[in-house]
Amino acid sequence: MQQLTNGQKLQLAYRKHIAPYSNYVQCAVTLTLKQTALIRVRRFENYGDEYYEFREYLDEDKLRSTIRFFTAQLTNELYGNKAKHKNKQDWAKPLVITVVEGRNTHKLTHLHLAIGNIPTTHLGNIAHYTQAAFQRCDFANKQLCVKHVTSGIGWLGYITKEVGYTDNDALDIVSSTIPPFIQQSICTESRLLTA
Repeated sequence: MQQLTNGQKLQLAYRKHIAPYSNYVQCAVTLTLKQTALIRVRRFENYGDEYYEFREYLDEDKLRSTIRFFTAQLTNELYGNKAKHKNKQDWAKPLVITVVEGRNTHKLTHLHLAIGNIPTTHLGNIAHYTQAAFQRCDFANKQLCVKHVTSGIGWLGYITKEVGYTDNDALDIVSSTIPPFIQQSICTESRLLTA
C-alpha cells in the first residue's frame, strides 16, 4: 500500500471539510482576473466630473477585496435588498466556496467558485447575473465560464486539485460564504456554529 504524502493528506482533509456542501452546489464558475487594473475614482464628491486615474497591481489584499466585492455584488443580483433584512439574512445569501489558482504558476490568477442557494427564478439565467456582478470588479478579465453542476462533489474535487501540490492555500475558506441555514443543517454542535 502506497503511503500518502503530506500534500495528498492536506488535499484529502480539505476535500473532506467541504464535501458536506456538495449537496447544495448548483453552479460551477471560473473567473479570470487581470494582473493590473486602471482605477478611476471621482476627484471631488460634490464638484464636477473630474476623475483621478491610477494603475494598481493585483496583490493578496486586492485579491481578497475583489472576492468579497464579487460575492456582495452576486448577493445583490440574486436577492436584492432581501439580504439586508434581519428576518431574511438566514437564507438570502448564496453559498460561495472560493478557490484561487494561478498565484504560484505561470497561469493567470483565476477563481473557481462552487455556487449554491440560487433562487429557482434566477437559476436559468445565472450566467447573466454572474457576469453582471463580475463586470463591476476592477480586476475582472473577459474570461468567464458558468455551468450548471450535475455532480457537486466532482466539482469540489476538481477545484481542490492544486491543494498540496502547487498551492496549499488555494482553498480560501475565509472568503467563502455559507448561509446560516446550510451551516446549521451540516453542523449540529452549537460550539462549532458560533465559531
